[in-house]
Amino acid sequence: MSGIAGWVDYTRDLTSWLPTVRTMAAALAHRGPDAENLWADRHVALANRTLAVDGVPTREPATAVDANGAPLAVITFAGLLTNAGPLGAELAARGHRPAGDSHSQLALHAYLEWGAAFVERLEGVFAFGLWDVRSEQLWLGRDRLGFTPLYYAPVDGGVLFGSEAKAILASGAVEPVVDAEGLSEILTYAGSPEHAIYKGIRKVRAGTLVRVDRDGHSTRQYWRMEYREHTDDLDTTIATVRELLAESVRAQAGGQQPVSSMLSGGLDSSAMVGMIGHTDPAAAQHTYTVTFTDYDEEFKPDVIRSTPDTGFVRDVADLVGARHANIVLDTAELMDPVVRLASLRARDLPSTYGDMNTSLYLLSRAVRERTRVVLSGETADSVFGGNVFSDDPEAKDEPLPWVALARRHGARHALGCGLLSDELLVGLDVDRYAVDRCQDARDELELPDSMPNSERRARQYTYLQLTRWAENQLAHSERMAAAVGLQLRMPYADTRLIDYVFNVPNAMKTFDGREKSLLRAATADLLPESVVKRRKSPFPIAIDPAYQQAVVEELRQAVDDRESLVAPLLDRSAVRKLLDQPGGPAENWITRTDVETVLSLDAWLRHYGVRIEL
Repeated sequence: MSGIAGWVDYTRDLTSWLPTVRTMAAALAHRGPDAENLWADRHVALANRTLAVDGVPTREPATAVDANGAPLAVITFAGLLTNAGPLGAELAARGHRPAGDSHSQLALHAYLEWGAAFVERLEGVFAFGLWDVRSEQLWLGRDRLGFTPLYYAPVDGGVLFGSEAKAILASGAVEPVVDAEGLSEILTYAGSPEHAIYKGIRKVRAGTLVRVDRDGHSTRQYWRMEYREHTDDLDTTIATVRELLAESVRAQAGGQQPVSSMLSGGLDSSAMVGMIGHTDPAAAQHTYTVTFTDYDEEFKPDVIRSTPDTGFVRDVADLVGARHANIVLDTAELMDPVVRLASLRARDLPSTYGDMNTSLYLLSRAVRERTRVVLSGETADSVFGGNVFSDDPEAKDEPLPWVALARRHGARHALGCGLLSDELLVGLDVDRYAVDRCQDARDELELPDSMPNSERRARQYTYLQLTRWAENQLAHSERMAAAVGLQLRMPYADTRLIDYVFNVPNAMKTFDGREKSLLRAATADLLPESVVKRRKSPFPIAIDPAYQQAVVEELRQAVDDRESLVAPLLDRSAVRKLLDQPGGPAENWITRTDVETVLSLDAWLRHYGVRIEL
């Protein structure tokens, strides 16, 4: 993990503007706490903040030179190439001698060998800005699934880019303005592939290459999920899933000793931890779980969470011989204003998730005190879930599935919107926005006309999960880790695994009548029986009544503040009704997200100086 930033301007000499680029890089110091370096020429300045996983920072940005020592191309690179060995061998066979064995040097020499097609040779998780000195072109690229973030902003004369939107905002050339579409993106959690919420800023889409030259910019998607006929039988499919997961785990965990993992006791993280022990029986493992004071004693099952994690985590850790640590949090830590602001700044955007954000931030901070790299079981739900949109095979005008789920549990319009004014939500037409963005994704995916409708809908749902939901969920987890200088690795975010499982028929994905049948079957021998039989239970939330009281009191202060920036967006009668309700939102997770959304919006508007244009 590193932080990258840069500025290209064909109308000015940027060697006189290095303080601006240093300011952009400083906004990414958390991503690269070990070193900062710049490279500049007349029309370009590239910056890199480096995290030294092994304690020794590499020299970034990386430069390739000709026989006379003149620069040919320069790259600022963030990420991990899982095919570094084979790629390096192929480049060496073609006569390349990279200066060092860094992944940035490999990517740079791959460009010199194959030109713009080089990105198709890179495997892993990465983002980069590459300047070709000879043609004065900038190339921006992002890995296939979009695990590694990258933003850019076309400006007069060229472009600004950075690992996070905050780097571009720090330049002063782009103001923090959010229009109606941006606000709708936030409220529907739409995850539109190129939408960066802030007006004038874009995301480099996953699996996409952006070219910038004097004529402007253009994009080319070099990878996307595509339909292919699946011909393997069930036994072969299960064996292939196991092999692909083992290869990904081996690549992601390689070089780390001990191997550290986030462990929830659910199928996904447990299978990953079990596979680590299977691929390298001699590997020492450290595992980490977040929980809350008195959580097990006070836990009550509900429609979302069926069981606490503790017992399952213990079973897994004992089975693999891991050294395990429970990170136990209390209400005071979760309500610490410094922590709450830090979790907001990690994502640069408001969120409905409240204490799930702060607890993940605190968990990441605790893990960072022990290691610089940790593995996570994220994205397995999206890859192996196999769910469908609804029970109605002829449903029309469907919203994004997570919006539909929230509505089925009583949400107004979308999750977290219950305290916002109808005037705002109807004016934005949040309902139509959720439908249109869902249809956008469905229209992207080309499937054969002969495919049965139930299979088509299941395939579309998976595509939505991996191209829209993942844009938010990956950012959520990756950003909280990056905010404390922790490199997060996700073995399930492997495109070979995703490519294969995406084309497995849904009936085979759920062959035993349960969710994630393939993953369970492929790893059952590596797991305790308790985990094999466990029902899915999401990331835990604080259940201490004191936490509920604290967020309600914070809401009261926000709406009573005469200078409140969030107040004009609220339904005052709905807010007053909630504040007058004994016990607040403790018994209703939908209402709880309503409160957390308002508090997050309020903090975002205040601390980012956001101007909303409706």
